[in-house]
Amino acid sequence: MATIVHGFTVSLATKVKQLGHFLQFLLLSLKMRLDWPSLIAQSLVFLPSVDLNSHTFIPECFFELSIRQFYLHWTTAVVPVLVVALLAHILDKFMKRKIGRARKEEERKLRWRRRGQVRRCAMTVFVLMFSPAAAMIIRAFACQYTLSTDVVLDHTDNIFLYDQQHTCSEMPFQIIQALSLLYLVLVVILLPLGLLFWILRLRKFNLLKQNLATQGWMYESYRRRFCVLEPAVMMRKVLSVLLTDLYPLQPLAQAGVNLTFSGVYLFVVVLGRPYRPAKWRVCGKVLPLDLHNIFEALATLCVCCLQVVPILKETDLYHEYMGISLVVVISCTLLLWVIMLAGMSKEVQLEEEMDCTEPVVPKPKKKREKFVFWHRNKVGEGVTAVELTVRERALTTF
Repeated sequence: MATIVHGFTVSLATKVKQLGHFLQFLLLSLKMRLDWPSLIAQSLVFLPSVDLNSHTFIPECFFELSIRQFYLHWTTAVVPVLVVALLAHILDKFMKRKIGRARKEEERKLRWRRRGQVRRCAMTVFVLMFSPAAAMIIRAFACQYTLSTDVVLDHTDNIFLYDQQHTCSEMPFQIIQALSLLYLVLVVILLPLGLLFWILRLRKFNLLKQNLATQGWMYESYRRRFCVLEPAVMMRKVLSVLLTDLYPLQPLAQAGVNLTFSGVYLFVVVLGRPYRPAKWRVCGKVLPLDLHNIFEALATLCVCCLQVVPILKETDLYHEYMGISLVVVISCTLLLWVIMLAGMSKEVQLEEEMDCTEPVVPKPKKKREKFVFWHRNKVGEGVTAVELTVRERALTTF
């Protein structure tokens, strides 16, 4: 309902991205090399559906496909990201032309606001699809000759670790690896670094608020001092994929490194409160609840608790009641997100947030006139442009 009435607002985009981050980090934590307790595994069985690929919409249940499972997962994870980027670029160019044709100031502001919503929506979809695409890209290099592991049965060939019936020396797999390498360099590595550099550049020259209408989709969910948090979270996901889903480390090492990252992030969320305020107005009063940061803290705490389980299992300190407590905390966190989404109509924008949700729309740039070094009059006399302007001023002031 909030989307229909107000459009895809900053608050709604923030909530959607927070839920996506929470579920994806839970899923990445479950990929640790561990025999997970049955209660936790059965309670979180729905998590693979957050990948937004063939794990979400299982085509094998409806069609008989001869394509290999890894090729199907790779295609449905990588190709939609490129399609979304292409469609967003085409739609953005189309809306840019409509803004240029607007005659009234109010109409131009309305079209700028719609263009900002399209960019915000595209960024949200890209953030949600970044993690599963990065996981499949990195997984394409999980071959025997690449990692040199002892977990394969046949050491005479370049076996694919996730399906040892296939080899990485096949031509289709070589094509997948070439495309994966290109995607890895341009999207998984350079894109987050490029976003980080660009946002820091805007912050250095105090252009965050001024460019909010055109580039706010990169940082508008966060406070000014945490404007680089989005690319930082993307890079954290890439590191988590490398530690849990690719290299066969020991569960204790995997859990220790991931728990360190999650603990540092929890420390930043609790003390820094990086998200913009989302408070409710009830009976004419503003409740002192910073919901976005409260949810992020609880979500990160759940991830930390899940990542502690491998350490407890390895040290024989795990008990069944710990799994029950973890499932209850995760359920309460999801319930809080539902309450936040249902209560969006009660949210009140504070002064700091209003400064960023009501940006100054940039005015259309005037076309530059081509510089002409000289003009000729009708008689053929050479006259410079400076002389023409001087003569026109003299005639008007005479």
